[in-house]
Amino acid sequence: MPENVNETASAGATTTPALSEAARRVFCGPEAALPDMLDARERRAACQRRLLAEAEAGESLLSITLSIPGPHKTSDVLEAVFDELCARAEEALDGAPVRECTRLGGVSGPELLMLVGLEPLELKRRVSAVEETHPLGRLADLDVLGRTGDTLYSVQRTEIGLQPRRCLICDGEAKACARSRAHTVSDMQERIAEIISQGGCI
Repeated sequence: MPENVNETASAGATTTPALSEAARRVFCGPEAALPDMLDARERRAACQRRLLAEAEAGESLLSITLSIPGPHKTSDVLEAVFDELCARAEEALDGAPVRECTRLGGVSGPELLMLVGLEPLELKRRVSAVEETHPLGRLADLDVLGRTGDTLYSVQRTEIGLQPRRCLICDGEAKACARSRAHTVSDMQERIAEIISQGGCI
C-alpha cells in the first residue's frame, strides 16, 4: 500500500565500505534485516487499520516515512531529515485538524501516522507539495489512506495529476528502477547524502 518502493526490495542488501564521508555520516545507524522490515510493515498496517477504524466522516490518514534504500534506515541525520519533513507536512495541512498522531520507529526507520480532518484527495494534494517543492522532498514518502467500508485504499499521485515518483539517479520511474535493481545501494546512498547536504541537514 505505501508508495515507498525501496523498502522491501533493498532491505536485505548490504552497503559497500567505499562510501564518502558525507554518506557514512548519513548511513551510520543500525542495520535493519528483512525480518525487521516485515515486522515494521505489519506494525504499520495494524496501526493504520486501527486509526482508520476510528476515523470520523471527512477524515483521512497520513502516513509519513522516508524512502531510503539499503539496510540503514535510521541515524541522527535521517531522524533530522524526517523531523524536518514532518514539520513541513504539518504546515501543508494549512490548519486542518489533526485528531490523533502516532509516531513509530526503531531500526526500520521513523514513521508518523496522523488522522487528519480532510478528504483523501484533498489531503494528498496538500502534502504532495512537500514532495514536489521541498529540497528534501524526494526522500519523503507521504502516503494518504482512506477507508471504504472495511477496505483501506491508498491515494496515488496520478489521481491528483502528478507523475509517478522519479528515480533519484536516472530520473526514470522509481518503481521500475527498484524492481530491476538498476542502481547499487551505495550509489543510491551517495545520491541521498548529496540531497541531504544540499538540503542543509549535514
